[in-house]
Amino acid sequence: MKKSLFKFTAPALAVGLALSAHGGVSAADHKAEKAEAKENKAQVSQSFKKGSDVSHRLVPVEKKVFSANDNLVELETELVGKESLTAEELVYFQGQVDSVVGKLGAATNQLAAVTKKFDENSTEVIKVEVAIGSSIDAAQLTQQYLNSLEIVEEVPELEEPEVPTEPEPTEPDEPVIP
Repeated sequence: MKKSLFKFTAPALAVGLALSAHGGVSAADHKAEKAEAKENKAQVSQSFKKGSDVSHRLVPVEKKVFSANDNLVELETELVGKESLTAEELVYFQGQVDSVVGKLGAATNQLAAVTKKFDENSTEVIKVEVAIGSSIDAAQLTQQYLNSLEIVEEVPELEEPEVPTEPEPTEPDEPVIP
């Protein structure tokens, strides 16, 4: 029984002795230590938050860029091999290019807002800037390709009119005699 009591009291005794070693420290020194520890904790916390906030705030910008890139890939897939477009097709494809450019403009504006609050020279920000620049270049190339295509009039397909066919005269069936 004495051994088990010692097992429980030994840790408490060790903690009590460790805490009593600071008993001779004056109240002013204790307050200064506490303030310094609090300041250090705030600095570490703030530096951690800044890094995570930049990454967190760049996520929506990256999503816009990825979405714009996906739209560009779909658009380029549809345009590959086309030598001419109808006016309706041109309007459709031009709308798609304009949509991509609009998304990239929104991403640029959102990135500018993020860089006002955080370091614009951080590697994460620079990577997103490069991605936006590359996407804008791709959109411009798609626009140039679209402008190079010939516009043709849409020729409606004429259906040949059906020639009415008259039913062939059939010979009357012979009357059946019972």
